[in-house]
Amino acid sequence: MLQTLLDYAPLIAAGMSGLTALIWIVYLNVFLSSYRRQHRPSILITSGAGRGMHAHCFVTNLGLEPVYLLDIMLELTGPDGHSVRAVIPERTERWQDPSVIEAEDARSATNVGPLGSGEEKDIGRFGTMLERACAANPHIQADMPVQCLEITVVTITASHAELCGASRRYRVETGPDGSTELRPTTIKARQLQGYMARRRLTREMARQLGRER
Repeated sequence: MLQTLLDYAPLIAAGMSGLTALIWIVYLNVFLSSYRRQHRPSILITSGAGRGMHAHCFVTNLGLEPVYLLDIMLELTGPDGHSVRAVIPERTERWQDPSVIEAEDARSATNVGPLGSGEEKDIGRFGTMLERACAANPHIQADMPVQCLEITVVTITASHAELCGASRRYRVETGPDGSTELRPTTIKARQLQGYMARRRLTREMARQLGRER
């Protein structure tokens, strides 16, 4: 028996080495998955404190790392399926009196800025965002028919300095009393991550910058 073990000792040693390597590989995969999950941004887009276009839109950072809110895009789709977009990161309705901005916090006139883990930002009422879109894009009119609208939030992560974001679409419906109602089409915001999502965000932002020049 002992002689048999000695004969197979190299094979047993190789098997144990392979098993040890496999255990370390599994452990490393678990560690990397946990690390990526902890550093993966998670943005929540919700509405509240009002109904319809009078409701406020809230952006919440549910990730464990802070992010920088870089841009906000509003896309409006009409009954014919035609869509128009506008980049509206600023609270332009507060720019009318510069003395007020200087007397108070200048950040109250913009939505751009850092958003820590667990922090929430009120980016304005939906009706106000529509007014900002009208000012930013001449193709958008306040009285134009809108079937649905989509809010896209563009952020930069603290660890990788890469573009990411989230978007949520709302159907615009007319209530029984004739008032405008917003119905989200998804339970939570769609996370825009990965190479293809970053490429689309970069391309869209570059297109909007080209229009502003």
